[in-house]
Amino acid sequence: MKVYNLSVLVFLLIQPLQSQTDFSEENAVQLLKHLCVDIGPRPMGSPQEQRALQFAVGKFKEYGCDTAYVMTMNYTTKANTTSGVAVGVKRGFSKRIIVIGGHIDSAGPEIPGADDDASGCAVVMEVARNVTQRQTQSTIVFCCFGGEEQGLEGSKYFVDHFPDIDSVMLMLQVDMANGLGIIEMDPDTYGRSAPCWLVQASVEEFYNLGYENLRYPTFFFTINYASPVGSGSDHESFLKQGIPAIDFTTDVSNPIHTPRDILENFDPRGLKRSGDLVLKLIERFDAGVPSRETAQYLLYLANKRAFFIPYWSIYLFTAITIALAAWAFIKVRRRRDPPKSPDRVRWSGLKMWLYALIIVSCGWFSSDVIGLIKGERHPWFTAIPWYYLLAAIACLIGCWISLKLNTKLRLSRCPYVFYKRAAILLALGLLLFGAINTKFLVPFGAGLFLVSLATLVKNPLGKLLCVAFSPWMILRLMFSEWDALIFRTIAMSLRAEFGRQLLGNGTIILLFSISILPLMFALASVIRDAPALLWIVRTVRSRWMVICSLVGCIGLGIFLLRLQTYNSYWYRDVRVDQLYDMNKDSADITVRSSEYLRDLHITHDGTDTVIDTRTTTMKIQPNEEFDVPWVIIERNFKTHQSGDTTTYDVEVTLACMEKPFRVIATYSAGNKEVASFSTSWHYTTDENINRIEWFSFPDSVLTIPVKFQTIGTDNVEEKIEVTFNKLAYPMDFERELTYVIPRTKYVASNLYSSQH
Repeated sequence: MKVYNLSVLVFLLIQPLQSQTDFSEENAVQLLKHLCVDIGPRPMGSPQEQRALQFAVGKFKEYGCDTAYVMTMNYTTKANTTSGVAVGVKRGFSKRIIVIGGHIDSAGPEIPGADDDASGCAVVMEVARNVTQRQTQSTIVFCCFGGEEQGLEGSKYFVDHFPDIDSVMLMLQVDMANGLGIIEMDPDTYGRSAPCWLVQASVEEFYNLGYENLRYPTFFFTINYASPVGSGSDHESFLKQGIPAIDFTTDVSNPIHTPRDILENFDPRGLKRSGDLVLKLIERFDAGVPSRETAQYLLYLANKRAFFIPYWSIYLFTAITIALAAWAFIKVRRRRDPPKSPDRVRWSGLKMWLYALIIVSCGWFSSDVIGLIKGERHPWFTAIPWYYLLAAIACLIGCWISLKLNTKLRLSRCPYVFYKRAAILLALGLLLFGAINTKFLVPFGAGLFLVSLATLVKNPLGKLLCVAFSPWMILRLMFSEWDALIFRTIAMSLRAEFGRQLLGNGTIILLFSISILPLMFALASVIRDAPALLWIVRTVRSRWMVICSLVGCIGLGIFLLRLQTYNSYWYRDVRVDQLYDMNKDSADITVRSSEYLRDLHITHDGTDTVIDTRTTTMKIQPNEEFDVPWVIIERNFKTHQSGDTTTYDVEVTLACMEKPFRVIATYSAGNKEVASFSTSWHYTTDENINRIEWFSFPDSVLTIPVKFQTIGTDNVEEKIEVTFNKLAYPMDFERELTYVIPRTKYVASNLYSSQH
């Protein structure tokens, strides 16, 4: 019997392994290492990106692709560049094409991009090694896209220029393959999604492989894809062409888009998981796909199953909700207090908003109290769940303060006063956000449905449960699956100047207070309607509640004070900007950070400085002239006069000491359009400003031919910015758990005028 049980156990354990593929994690790690360590950071257009593209092409050839090449991209929608797409083609028996993609660029010249997305390209190349060893019905095209971090530029270029794009039936994207934690599937883009059969197949194949932690971030994607400018990956370019496509992305709460996206912080087990899934989907759809189309639906992933909510059912639910709300409105209005009642209390809505501001402020500033004691701006950076708990307890203190204040600033006793306001706010959210994205109808509709139902239900417990669950979906929009990434991004971009802090914190508090107002109005309505629920008010207003809340805050605060804020994953950032105005022959050096600069050791020109104050910005005065001639600008131009029109034929030559990171040249004529503007370079025009940009690391010598006209007394202003990812004025910075982003920018301007 024991032997039988053991054999069954062994069989169950090896079943998932038997269903996995020949994808080699070891080989994928070597590919990853070459991209992020040997080559290093790979921003779009850089020589390192070119090396990475050539490396991918070499691997496609080595592994047996019938064709492999770099599809060159000399310009994007915004800039001139030297980027492209590494393409490998494994021909099948049919012309039907499946594209497997990842993006090979990283987010900046200091960012190795091990996770985002050297890992995805390593998966693509290792999948290519597997697929080229077998016969396939479909032709498989492997793509390592350049320029994804600059707005999906490589994949946009591919779908516009790949000659057989009409034969592409399916696209699978791997954008990060780190570890065995959360892996998200993204079948969406603005206005459309992958067909249901592709999502369903992805879920089935993933769990058939024996893996766990597949997630679809319903709430974040509802917000993200409400506009065309949200976060996404290269699969979007295919979806917009009507091609079924899906992306697989691992945990975005890792330190992507920072210099800490390195091999040491990468868990290679995710490579095989993503590779296995892609290989299984290739096998499944090698003989063809059910349809070449996209769809519209709201997706929920629960209990290892995908639930598709079609738009027609969302519209039906919305109609039912509005009808229920109207019925509840009529019912509760019939029971309202007389308008001229002597006991009528005015301004209840504004008072509730004041209470909401108090509650939210207590929660929002609770982390600042810890930060004030620790001497850090963002003490929550690596312990976000704990600070959520602290904020929740602090909100209870805010509730206690509000209820105490309510003894002076009394509220109406009429349920109608509060239900009316809750319903109006939720209905406004339903209409306004629903007009932006149909998917918003669900969270706002659910809130309005439950609040209205609470008004109609007679049982006090039923009323309370309806109100308690009513704000859940709306709050999940604000505290979504990507909340850690969002809050860290906001923190790193929000400067410490008083005005910016006031505006930033004020906006967030205002937003959160408005979001909880419907809950507060609804709760007040049911408590006024069901006196049996008054125990809630008495409990929250009691002395023991505030004592317990204070003890909880203090105890948790002591625990949080002992936690280290930064670690090997998350460093403090320091940005150094050296600005040289070539016209004024003046220099400006600024050191700034999203965190306090305290304990930062700065060395320059023999001077040592250790910052000992809580400041986030410091000006540095160089001890010698800032006369490093990294940029020389020469202008040659000819003019031709015809009446009051002057035609300029300009040639600007930029000679740099080394390849700059970015170059921008703009031409403007005040509020007017620059007449007859032309250049051989790609340029964009926005608000009458003609912008020529090179990104990144163009040649050290650039020749810019430009033609334009001025009429009468008009003039054209030329502005040139040349940015390097190094410091012209030598400086060194030291502090543990800190990375430095250096930039030197040379700026110059010139005025072309017929009067001179």
